[in-house]
Amino acid sequence: MLTISEGMVLQKTLNQRKNDLQRVRDANLVDTRRWDILQSGQEKERTEITAHYDPKVVDAKITEIETALYKLDAAIKKANAISKINIEIDLDKLLAPIQ
Repeated sequence: MLTISEGMVLQKTLNQRKNDLQRVRDANLVDTRRWDILQSGQEKERTEITAHYDPKVVDAKITEIETALYKLDAAIKKANAISKINIEIDLDKLLAPIQ
């Protein structure tokens, strides 16, 4: 169980984590290494590509976070719908035009 405040903080954290993972997914996800090799007296450049993360695993984690965010958002809205704030404010006076 979380308080509404804790849920809202968790939402912010999960959104940041999801954005970070999306950037990782959208990046090359590879390390590029280059070597100079002498062949026939000339330098040649070669590239080696090594995957850092499996894109399917990253996508699965993003989906997991999005599902948690959906459930968290629904729970916060449900809790807000039944919660009452006890405060006395004269809205007519506050929102009246300045005279």
